[in-house]
Amino acid sequence: MEEETTFQADTSIIPVPHGPTNYHTPDQQLGVGDVFGNGPDIVATEIRRRTHSAHFDVSGDHSQYKRSVSGDHSHYGGSQEQRMEDNYVIITPENAIEAQRMINNHKFGFKKWKSHVTFRPLSQRSDVVKDLYADIASTKPVRVSTCGPSNCLYVLLVGWWLSLLYLLMAAIMTATVIGLPYASYCLKMSKYFLWPFGKFVYLSHSCTLAKLQESPLQEHTRSTAESTETSSLLGSPTIQKKYKVCSKTFWGRLCSYPWLLFGGPVLLIAHIAVAAVSWFFVVTIPISKVNQRMITHVLWLPPEEVSIGDSGSSYMEPERIHSEIIMFTHQSVNVYYFKYTVDGMNIILVNLLVFVILALVIGYTKPPNVSGVVICILAVLAVIPLTYYIGMAIISISAQSSFAIGVVLNATFGSVVEIILYVISMRQAQLPNGSFQPCYAELVKSALAGTLIGSILFIPGLCMVVGGIKYTSQRFNPKAASVTALLLFVAILGVFSPSFFSKIFGDLQCDRCEMNTTRDTNTTYGLQCSGCKQSLEGLDGDNSLYDKHIEPLVYAIAIVLPIAYITGVLFTLKTHTSYVYDEFYQQVSFDESSGPGAPQWSRLKGVVILIGSAVLIALCGDLIADNIQTFLRSSGISEYFIGVTMIGMVPELPEIVNGVQFALQNNVNLGIEIGTSTAIQVCLIQVPILVLINLIFPMNFLLTFNDVHVWAVVFAVIVINYIFQDGKSDYFQGAALVSIYIILLCVYFFMPVPTTAVC
Repeated sequence: MEEETTFQADTSIIPVPHGPTNYHTPDQQLGVGDVFGNGPDIVATEIRRRTHSAHFDVSGDHSQYKRSVSGDHSHYGGSQEQRMEDNYVIITPENAIEAQRMINNHKFGFKKWKSHVTFRPLSQRSDVVKDLYADIASTKPVRVSTCGPSNCLYVLLVGWWLSLLYLLMAAIMTATVIGLPYASYCLKMSKYFLWPFGKFVYLSHSCTLAKLQESPLQEHTRSTAESTETSSLLGSPTIQKKYKVCSKTFWGRLCSYPWLLFGGPVLLIAHIAVAAVSWFFVVTIPISKVNQRMITHVLWLPPEEVSIGDSGSSYMEPERIHSEIIMFTHQSVNVYYFKYTVDGMNIILVNLLVFVILALVIGYTKPPNVSGVVICILAVLAVIPLTYYIGMAIISISAQSSFAIGVVLNATFGSVVEIILYVISMRQAQLPNGSFQPCYAELVKSALAGTLIGSILFIPGLCMVVGGIKYTSQRFNPKAASVTALLLFVAILGVFSPSFFSKIFGDLQCDRCEMNTTRDTNTTYGLQCSGCKQSLEGLDGDNSLYDKHIEPLVYAIAIVLPIAYITGVLFTLKTHTSYVYDEFYQQVSFDESSGPGAPQWSRLKGVVILIGSAVLIALCGDLIADNIQTFLRSSGISEYFIGVTMIGMVPELPEIVNGVQFALQNNVNLGIEIGTSTAIQVCLIQVPILVLINLIFPMNFLLTFNDVHVWAVVFAVIVINYIFQDGKSDYFQGAALVSIYIILLCVYFFMPVPTTAVC
């Protein structure tokens, strides 16, 4: 039986960019982006003169975006206001869904997200980007030496033992006699995998060539190309061959059976291991692709038809023209693969899903040799990609839905990760007699405080440092910042009012007191006490202060805080939108011909991923709560420090990454709003929800914080409001914020932990 196939070998030269890449490609599918994004939102740019900082605002739905620019214009004439109007970068959304996403980024109460949520055609991307997704059978000319350090490292780590394994399989196939064809095959592959760079594996055919079409440039290329290590693999830009392939049944060959018994399984396991490990490290994906092709195709081909060629030849030899190229690579490492995406998600986050599998399998099977510390760490790492998937689902659904749905979705599911972790942790504290261990509630309070100071100090500070180093100085919207600043004061007053109340009216309870006097002639005595703390309980366990005064205050505050949040939403997005974003409204327009766009995730898919990720978060949160005591005892680190850092900041990693991306695009405004909006949502949404859950399912969650938590957050709010005054930011201000955050972390690290807070 004969089958007719067509093969096309792409030999176009890959251009090497010298400078920043300009993006002019709307609706790009399978795009790559900045670290965890899908590339810049800029598809049309107009830069009238050199600028150093930008201010990006939004208007209503389906609008064109303009980023007003300012910088060092000391040598220009005219006023600064006029220069800011004359200098701008036009940012046109690729489609209606992307426009809605960009608009939502500037709305109060919505998650800020850098990544695209629609498909972006690969055909319009740069050659460097196309090469990431190209099949390894597409041969391309090599303009660099294959003797790079990364290729040499491949030989030391993988090449030598994989080559040796093929030599061993060749000896075994020779011993079977009937497997001699595979012995020759193993010898060829042994030489190939020792140094696969610049070589190509091709399938030779004995059938008659039916059709050959080649470029007119091929003859000229053959005569001029040089046979060097860095010369082209093929001599023409495009060669299209149409030939007949003689197919032979694999099971009908006698030599296939010893291969299936001895050689194939061993090599299959080896290639799977190499492919998986190299895929996980991302930059080594070229090696992973070669091993994947071996797993799915090359290991099962007729051995006598598999040949190895060298790209050093400047033209295709006659027997190679009748052949099908299977795979080719000239590198073991490609740093651009950190931009690779799978189903709209960055490859790094997709790879981190392996921690979800490991955490669930190990955590719930509980192997005897695995400690609780390992399970706890795996569960914490599993939270990272799940948090990002939840964020992407929220953004995708919001961009395809109405304003009201977006507000509700962001207000509820925007805090789902933290709420699940906190509730599961506090429920874990319940003892068989119905009482609760106070240490879990203290961990949750530490996590809340850690999220607040991290969102107020670390995220804006890091964005200012990154943006300031790249652009010297950046501007942000002072009107939007003033609304945020006022809400921050409302938030901390509401959350910490019960703490202030308890400090004023509570009793001082000490572990030990002694009579003490400073003079022998003094007839009065004082008390020298240790281990003192403010207590809500009076003498003989009297709880009247909390029951009659503090608890009603907590419930009243839990009602007022969401109302303040809703008021902020209405003020910024409905009644005074033009006031907050008036500068941008003078510039906006939208091209209705751009079309709706095709979303990466439909609404249904987004809902399924959102619910599935929330369930997995709950399972991982249960593992964290079960093993956190073992982790704390083994590490010897303060419970307060673990709560402020690991539990408080790990769910905020997507916000940190998106904030840095915005700052790198000269949009520090969104980077700052990411942090402050998170802090507002913690106080105005998460805390009232925890109070409500504690009312329905008692968890011993008392809204009274340690003094260090209170003053750390209050100081952070004062500092960030001072930064908001001039509407400008630079790396010095950012470094100051980050320094304050690090100092506070040091305070938590060396802070003595009360006995009641020790798990």
